[in-house]
Amino acid sequence: MAVSESAEFWPQALAGGLGAALGVVGTVLVALVNRQPPMAALVDARIRTLIESYERHIGDLRGQIARLETRVDVLKKELDAAAKRKAPGGSAFVPPPAA
Repeated sequence: MAVSESAEFWPQALAGGLGAALGVVGTVLVALVNRQPPMAALVDARIRTLIESYERHIGDLRGQIARLETRVDVLKKELDAAAKRKAPGGSAFVPPPAA
């Protein structure tokens, strides 16, 4: 009977081991699924922070562009006025187009 007991032992041990392994995998998967929302919230918060930072930076750049456009307009007016003062007969000097 020792042979028959040994023959019955290994299939049962294998089945038990396989069941235990499936239980461990299931437990790990459940733990990962339950952990997912806090991780997703953390990632969402980080992405939100980055987007807000980029929006502030873009707002600053738009402000600088507006100030530079105003400055360019003032400089063009001053250049036109200086060209009119220098040009003989009051004809306006036309500067070459900017590259």
